Amino acid sequence: MIVFAERCHGTVTAPPSKSALHRRLILNRIAGRIDHPVDACSDVRTTADCLSRLGTDQVLDCGDCGASLRFLLSVSLLFGGADFTGTDALKARPILPLLKELNAHGAHIDGESLPISARGTLRSGAYALSGDVSSQFFSGLCMTLPFLSGDSTLCRTSPLQSAGYVALTERMLREHGVFLQHIENGFRIIGGQTAKVCDRPVEGDWSCAAAMLIFGAMCGSVTVTGLDLQSDQPDRRILDVLEQCGAHVQTDGSSVTASRGTLRGFKCSGSEAPDLVPVLAALACASQGDSVLYRLDRLRYKESDRFAALTMLLGNLGADFETERSDTIVIHGSGSVRGGTTNVPPDHRMVMAAALMSGCSAAPVKLSHAECVQKSYPAFFKDFQSLGGIIDAI
Repeated sequence: MIVFAERCHGTVTAPPSKSALHRRLILNRIAGRIDHPVDACSDVRTTADCLSRLGTDQVLDCGDCGASLRFLLSVSLLFGGADFTGTDALKARPILPLLKELNAHGAHIDGESLPISARGTLRSGAYALSGDVSSQFFSGLCMTLPFLSGDSTLCRTSPLQSAGYVALTERMLREHGVFLQHIENGFRIIGGQTAKVCDRPVEGDWSCAAAMLIFGAMCGSVTVTGLDLQSDQPDRRILDVLEQCGAHVQTDGSSVTASRGTLRGFKCSGSEAPDLVPVLAALACASQGDSVLYRLDRLRYKESDRFAALTMLLGNLGADFETERSDTIVIHGSGSVRGGTTNVPPDHRMVMAAALMSGCSAAPVKLSHAECVQKSYPAFFKDFQSLGGIIDAI
C-alpha cells in the first residue's frame, strides 16, 4: 500500500475502547452471559471467542493478544481452568511472574510460556506482583479475586506502570456491582461477590483517537467524537502532548478537535502510555526541534520489539534521530522526512505510525502489513482516507 497526505479535515468517531471491551466481555461472562460483539477489532474477537470456550475442553487460542492471555489465565480458574496457545509473538511476551503467583495460591500451571495449561482451585490470600512488568496481571486478578470464597489482598512491590488501565478495571468492576477497597500499595478484595450483567456502552478508544488527532495536528484539522474526557485510559494524555508541541486543541462535550499550529519539539515518557509512542514519533518528525521519547523499555515486549521497529521506521523514511542508552529516542525534527519504503514488522501500531508519517513526507510512503490495523482499529485506513489521506493499493 502507498499512502500520502498533504492536508486533512473532517470528523471521525472513535471506535469503542478495546481495553474497555475486553473487560466488559469478561465481566459479563463471569455474570453468566456470553457476548458476541459485532464489528469489533480482532483482539476483542479473540477474547470473545476464548470466553465462549471457557468451561469446555477446547483450547483457548489467544492469537497475539496479550490481554486475552493475561486476563484469562486468572479468570479461567473460576471455570475449572483451560489450556492456552497463541502465536510466537505472544509466546515471547512476559508472563512468568503471573504464573508463579497463581501457582503459589493453589493453581497448577504447566508451562512457563505458551502452550500453558492452567488447572486447580485458586485460593484467596495475599497476592503480590511487581508493578513494572504488566498492569494486565493486576487487572486479570482484580477480575478474579472478588469471586473466590475468601478475602484477598493484591499489592504491588514496585511502582505500577500504566496504572490507568487498573483504574479502568476498577471502574468497570463497579459498573458490574463489584467493589475493591484501596489499601497502601494495592487493594483489599472482599470475596464472595457476584457480578451483574452490564449493557452500558463503553467509551471511545483514546489510542485510536490519538492517531487521528495527531493527523489533524500535522496536516489540518480533525475532530474525533465519542470520547470520555475524564477517561482512565492512559492514552488520554495525548491532549497534553498536543498542547505541549503547539497544536491547537479544543474540547466540546465528548469531542476533541486538533488543528495544526506551529509545531515544536516535546518530551514524553513511554512508561504510562507505551502505545502512544509510535504515533508520537510521527508528530515529532512533523515538528521543529528536538523531541525526546524516553522510558521506552516496555516497547520491546509488545507485538514486536517496537523500540527496534521504530528506529527502523525512522531510518527508512529519512528522519534525523539518535538513540540514547537503551530506552530513549531523540528525534531532531525539521518538519518533514524523505518518505519511501518502510520495512516495519506486522505490528498495528507501527503500521499506523508509518501512515501518519506520510503527512510530513516529501514522497509517498510505501508500507506493508496494512491488514494489521484489524487488531485494534479496523477502520483506520477508511478514516484516514475520509479525512484527506491518499491511498493506492499495490
